Amino acid sequence: MCGIAGILVPSAPAHPLRTALADELERLAGALRHRGPDAAAIATTAHGGLAHTRLSILDLSPTGAQPMWTPDRRHVVAYNGEVYNFAPLRDALVQAGERFAGSSDTEVVLRLLARDGERALARLDGMFALALLDTQTGTLLLARDRAGQKPLYWAPVAGGGFAFASEIAPLLRVPGVDARLDPQGLSHLLTFGFVPNPWSLRAGVRQLRPGTALRLRAGAEPEELRWVREPGPDSAPLAGDVEPLSHDLEAVLSQCVREHLVSDVPVGVLLSGGVDSSLVAALAARHVGRVKTYSIVHRDPAYDEREASRAVAAAIGSEHHEIEFSEAALGDDELDLLVDHHGDPFADSSSLAVLRISREMRRSVTVALSGDGGDEVFAGYPRFAQLRLLGALAHVPAFALRAGVALASVAGGLRGRQVARALGAAAMPASRRMVAFTTFFWPEEQAFLLRPELLGGGAAALGALLDERGAALERDPVASAHWLEQRLILPDDMLTKVDRMSMAASLEVRPPLLAAPVLDFAQRLPFATKNEGTTGKRILRTLAKRLVPPWVIDRPKKGFALPLEQHGGKVFQEASRFALESNASPLRALFRPEALATLAAQLTKSGEGRDPEDSPFRRVHRRWLLTLLARTLERHPGAL
Repeated sequence: MCGIAGILVPSAPAHPLRTALADELERLAGALRHRGPDAAAIATTAHGGLAHTRLSILDLSPTGAQPMWTPDRRHVVAYNGEVYNFAPLRDALVQAGERFAGSSDTEVVLRLLARDGERALARLDGMFALALLDTQTGTLLLARDRAGQKPLYWAPVAGGGFAFASEIAPLLRVPGVDARLDPQGLSHLLTFGFVPNPWSLRAGVRQLRPGTALRLRAGAEPEELRWVREPGPDSAPLAGDVEPLSHDLEAVLSQCVREHLVSDVPVGVLLSGGVDSSLVAALAARHVGRVKTYSIVHRDPAYDEREASRAVAAAIGSEHHEIEFSEAALGDDELDLLVDHHGDPFADSSSLAVLRISREMRRSVTVALSGDGGDEVFAGYPRFAQLRLLGALAHVPAFALRAGVALASVAGGLRGRQVARALGAAAMPASRRMVAFTTFFWPEEQAFLLRPELLGGGAAALGALLDERGAALERDPVASAHWLEQRLILPDDMLTKVDRMSMAASLEVRPPLLAAPVLDFAQRLPFATKNEGTTGKRILRTLAKRLVPPWVIDRPKKGFALPLEQHGGKVFQEASRFALESNASPLRALFRPEALATLAAQLTKSGEGRDPEDSPFRRVHRRWLLTLLARTLERHPGAL
């Protein structure tokens, strides 16, 4: 796992990026050193250059160092990630006459791309972001894995060049990159609490879409290439009941776990005691024998899962380690780290937990297998059952729903507000219902909050994004919501959080449930084998019960989010007060003065509100989002 960056310089001989290319590349590498603390290097050519920081995982010798050149010095690659099927790909290349200097997957990826170009990307099973520079044609190829596990941001540079990096913050300091705020990126941020690809908060910075490549040449328009088919319901479905299909899945997943264990440095398994991590740990033990498992224990029983994780560890015979989660309040340096490594504001409150856990695990292992992706790929979230109920309520006449909302709001209290919110969600269009309980500020609210010049595309832009990500793929809205989870929440929330926070601690996290063979298999499963009634991940549960104690699998799901007021502490209180009330707050340039004053009053009160959207939980998370937005703009200013 690594950090990558690079610059494709404009053709003008006197352009500042051409004359100071090496210095800029060194600066980019320095800004990404946390992603690769073991080594750093750059490569310069007449067309531009690449920077790489290395977290050594495979082939720890100098033959695995990057940027890596082909023997003829025509192609050079900077690569971040792991390709798990590199061994058979290497064997095929050897048979075709290739000779290798080392044993890294990087060299295999480089040779494949040099021979076949972007056509080779479809053969890679892994998590990766890469850049291949052809020094003969001056073409830069950028690519990102199909699930979006590894990040890649790119930006045009004034004068006709381009820059790219694994994270946003280093790009904002490249001369000629447009760091102004993007109204559409801002609107999506306020809606979801994160900025979905391909947008960012900055007008000149874009995220490369998962499963996509980008061909760049100085002075030419970017050419986007979709190299993997979008997930959807059009694949030939697998036939059979859950039980026999679970045996087929076991064979596929077992092989993927075995490949994910390949490493030249210590490997562990993050074992939460839930369905997904328990399954991964059990299959890892099958291949390794006494696998190392790591569980997080909390003093708060609402978050503690030590009983379940201990039971799984005993059943599979692992060398089990427990890490006590730090309950220390948020530090000022931690807040800055969250801001800097995410680049765009990122309001998922479990980000801090992932950071602290990653730091602890990194003390003893460099690679950690996880159960990430199980809920999205196999439809495990409780909200699918909620959507079924909301879909039934949607057939109630609109006037009756409005009346129910009014009555429940008058009743007040927690129950009244919950009923009002559910009835209000039932009256929404189907696509909005899918995200009704995870949004922060709807576009209609933003129209009151933001200055007119910063309004995005409003409700139409939100609807278009939701439909494009899967909200209209199937006639069954619940099945469509499943695709939406994989194409929006998984890459832009869940995987973003895990990558940025684990890499901030120089820990590589590998999720076998997102391996290409598993994704292919899951895509062909009938939806009922994944989710039916109130039961999610049916096929995973069936498989896991054969490998670990069934009671572990049947127990209620526990969340990973932290109580923000408690863990935010004084730093969060002071930072939010600055964001909402200070005359020096960057939010004053974004929000209408009267709107900011209203927000400050609303978000700092206590107790249940009568409005369906007004609860202590929702207020503190809205305040957290605005705090992060203000802190981001304070540390990385951008003109409007």
